[in-house]
Amino acid sequence: MFNGESDDIPFLKFEGIDPVSLEVFRSFFKTMRFHHQLVFKMTSEKGIYPGQAMCLWFINQEPGISQRDLAEKLHVAPPTVTHMLQKLEKTGFIVRRDDERDQRLSRIYLTDTGTDMLSVLSGIFAEIIRISLNGLNSQQQQELMHMLDTMSSNILREL
Repeated sequence: MFNGESDDIPFLKFEGIDPVSLEVFRSFFKTMRFHHQLVFKMTSEKGIYPGQAMCLWFINQEPGISQRDLAEKLHVAPPTVTHMLQKLEKTGFIVRRDDERDQRLSRIYLTDTGTDMLSVLSGIFAEIIRISLNGLNSQQQQELMHMLDTMSSNILREL
């Protein structure tokens, strides 16, 4: 488990990258890593993992979603979704039903247990947001959002 500065991944100097940009990237990378660890810790304490939580969220948004469409929304390979859905089905969070028009397709729905877990997850993610933004006032949050949106746009253009 990472616990601070001593656990940072060492970054080398890169030609054409100024020291401030390198430090910004280091801080951003560290924040992403710690965020991932916090999400994993808090969801796994409830018996579910982040990828499964996202599955439940998308299924709730689009009841009856196909496995293929779910894989696309999660940006993962279909076998990965198959594995996640098997675990979610085994825990009683989802149910799969054959499509009425195309028997080759199965549609995915939340069960009552899955809906209950989604409520638990909602509370967890609200707490993660509070923890993550603690100490930032509204203006700072707006500025951070703008900067992160700019970074996302830059990356998306390359994808």
